[in-house]
Amino acid sequence: DQELPGRDRGPDQRLTHGRDGSRMMTRGLMLGAALTLAACATGGRNLDDPAVQKLFNMSTPQYYATLTIANQVAQNCARYSYDTGLDTALNEARNEVGRGSLSSGSQRAGIELETDVSKRSFAVKHGVDLAAGDDLCPAGDAEVLEVSGLSALLIPA
Repeated sequence: DQELPGRDRGPDQRLTHGRDGSRMMTRGLMLGAALTLAACATGGRNLDDPAVQKLFNMSTPQYYATLTIANQVAQNCARYSYDTGLDTALNEARNEVGRGSLSSGSQRAGIELETDVSKRSFAVKHGVDLAAGDDLCPAGDAEVLEVSGLSALLIPA
């Protein structure tokens, strides 16, 4: 090795980590691959889908609050099921940028607070009582029409 004579550094570290930001490029490629897999596993939704983009770009507390509400909508409306494939694929992609389940442990209090606020906001917005088990089909329909982040997680039956 010309930079460190007499020392075997193993594989050329410049190729692995680069001095020109290629590590970021590798991360971007991994993120792109994860989101492409998300599109395959989720019934055709892809990175370009505006609702998926909204989910991907949410803060960690907001993201988990949205997952919780989407799950409740799917449980209380026969017209929708919860897209577990998209949930998993997005979590993996978000982990790549530090906003997935790997970062959620340290944000537990913020997630709980955001979930509480988001549930109350959703209930007022749609005139429903989430705790009472109201029929959430009209609320789900409204979210789909808005192309909200929550709507990305709802699969029409």
